[in-house]
Amino acid sequence: MSEDRDIPEYDPLDVLVNRLLGGGAGMPVPTVELTAEMVEFYKTPVRVVVELAERVSWGPEDVFFDLGSGLGQVVMLVNTLTGVVGKGVEIEPAYCAYARACAAAHGLSDVEFIEGDARDVDLASGTVFFLFTPFKGEVFLRVMDRLRLLALTREIRVIGYGPCSAEIARLGWLRQEEGAASGEYRPQIFNSSAEDRGASSK
Repeated sequence: MSEDRDIPEYDPLDVLVNRLLGGGAGMPVPTVELTAEMVEFYKTPVRVVVELAERVSWGPEDVFFDLGSGLGQVVMLVNTLTGVVGKGVEIEPAYCAYARACAAAHGLSDVEFIEGDARDVDLASGTVFFLFTPFKGEVFLRVMDRLRLLALTREIRVIGYGPCSAEIARLGWLRQEEGAASGEYRPQIFNSSAEDRGASSK
């Protein structure tokens, strides 16, 4: 298969993790009507989460945020694979409740799911932010501007997956890491600029 895929691909590993981390119930029924700039939920393939967990240089101070965390698997997997604190932000109450129940059932005490809009919730503790294209347009720009302001205070990393990666790459305050495989459906890691932080302090 080409690396430049139009849609994410799933494999038996996804089936296994669904069974291990699932809540034992069916897919929760969403209750929130999404606006035109919000994207419906799709699961991030497990192989993508494993790849980003391996590629990021994690430290004990890191806090991982998944913006648009859906059923919470990305947050739970990153926490399980790396040991870092994980937080999911999800606007759909049914998904958030499902994710909390799954995390509690597996005793994941360093995992938290925050019900709310990524434009409004507290992101201040985050150092690594993951987006599987959860929104676009003005919503995307507003959330990224919040992260830009946070990046003026310390280094952060932003991981894009899906069409949002190209939009992230256009932002002048982030620098894409070299050496990653290209393709819309490969995780793309971006670092905030130390030069921008230095300029803001003058």
